[in-house]
Order: sequence, then C-alpha cells, then structure tokens
Amino acid sequence: MISTRRLRHTALTFVSVPLLALAFGGRQAQAQGSAPAFPAGKSVVEAEINGTVLKLFAYKPATYAGDGFVLLLHGASRAAEAYRDNAVGMADRHNRIVVVPLFDLKRFPEWRYQFGGVYRADSSFAAPEERTYAFIPTLVRYIRDREGSANLPYLLAGFSAGGQFVSRMAAFIDTDAERLIAMASGSTLFPTRDMAFGLGFGKLPDELSNDDRIRRYLALPMTIYIGTGDREMAQLPQGAANRQGVHRYSRNIRWFNEAMDLAYQRKWAFNWRLVIADGPGHSPKDMFDHPQSGNALLGHRP
Repeated sequence: MISTRRLRHTALTFVSVPLLALAFGGRQAQAQGSAPAFPAGKSVVEAEINGTVLKLFAYKPATYAGDGFVLLLHGASRAAEAYRDNAVGMADRHNRIVVVPLFDLKRFPEWRYQFGGVYRADSSFAAPEERTYAFIPTLVRYIRDREGSANLPYLLAGFSAGGQFVSRMAAFIDTDAERLIAMASGSTLFPTRDMAFGLGFGKLPDELSNDDRIRRYLALPMTIYIGTGDREMAQLPQGAANRQGVHRYSRNIRWFNEAMDLAYQRKWAFNWRLVIADGPGHSPKDMFDHPQSGNALLGHRP
C-alpha cells in the first residue's frame, strides 16, 4: 500500500421502449422527438426510462451554448431537487446543463441503487437489462433528444451513494461519457477479486471479473473527487467496507493508489485522475462550489 502522506492537503491531480416526457404538475407532456429543449433556469420533467417513470430535475444556464451536460446522481438522501439546486453555481461556472434523476428509495433501495441491481433482492444474479445501470444510456439519449444533439458531450458524476453507483457501473457497461466522476463515495469498487462484489470483483462471473475486465476498468476515464475533511462516520458503510479504509477520505485515496499500483505493476493503461478538495467534508454543495470542482469535471482536458 502506498503511503497517503504524499497525497494529503492540496488538490492533487494525477492524469495518467420508446421515451416519453409525461405531464407532471401542470408541465406539458411531449412525445419522444417532439419534446422541447430544457428551458433556461430550473425545471422538472417526468420521463419514461426503460419502462419506469423517473422525475428529472434540471438546470440550464442562461448563457448555455451547447457545450454539453452533467448527468448527476444524488446521494442516499434521494434529495434530487436539492442536488440540482446545489449544483447551479457549478453549472453556471462551466456553462453546462445539469440533470439529476430521482432514484427514490421505495423503488430503488440500496441493492438497486448503490449496488446497481447486479444482484436481485433474493441474491440471484440479474440480467443486464434488469440492472439500474441500464437506465444510464437511456437517460443520456433522452437528454440528447431534448437538446436536439445526438452526440452532445456529457459527464457522468455521482456524489456519495451516487459515487458508489458510478464506481460500480463503470465495471459493467460501456458509455460514451467524456468522464466518469465519483465524488465522496463511502465505499467503492477496488480492482481486486479478494473482495466480494460491491467492494471488489470477487464472486462475480468470470467474464465480469477476469483480468481483462479489471484492465478495462483501469483504462476508463475516471476521476475520484474527495474532500480532505470527509472523515465523518454518518452513513458511512461499515462491516466489510472497513477493509477499504477508516473514513471516506482514506477509502478514496486508497482506492486510487491501489488502482494506480496495479496498473503500473501489470503495465496496463491507467486513465484515472485524483482530485482533492482542501477543506470540505461530506457536503455536496461545498464540493460543487469548491474551486477544485472545475478540475474534477474538466481538468482532464489539455
């Protein structure tokens, strides 16, 4: 294990089915292909995604010029509207649309949200189309359709439980996201078969856990974004997750280090980045408003 001393304090960066918009609260329903672009400012729509109606909270800067969007996944609080509101400043600074889908607790409990529905509630292995990960490409197409751009660039980001979702989803499906950004994850997917799925690749079928799969995982355009003050224990996954570290800051540093070391040892491509925000604890607003948020979102660009 690499010492984390060399990574502390300041921000360090290592580069290495059919859709249907439904009426909600007086909002106009639009069929796929005829739905208008998201309006400037805050908005909320409902959309049928893979046969499930999801509420989407969106914000579009007044100066938006078609640069793309951030698909932002909320934490365990399921407070999608608050996440959208907290991301307004970040959206304005980077001139990106932000869309936060609501994965409510009733329909998307922990096994289906944080763990993506890879295993069903009865512990049986789910088919790819059943997994919550399958919602992401459909959500992306829906947003692109509304904006009238089939190749509109986007970033896939998640905070806390949403970061867990992003970290695990990355091992299962391909996306055309410019970057995957896991923020303040309480537990993550380490590149090892020594931990069972959820924490690692252990106990997954061979085609999802072999060396080729792990090599692909390390080659993805992934950014880990964590605050130096994120050491509180509230809602921190316990039990086996303690093998990853004593708190979120420790776990995220260790996650990056172990991934970097493995890629170096195996001479594999490594396209992850680590961005550390000096100061913030487990606060989405503080992380979104921090100067390093721009580094986390777009610092991979030349």
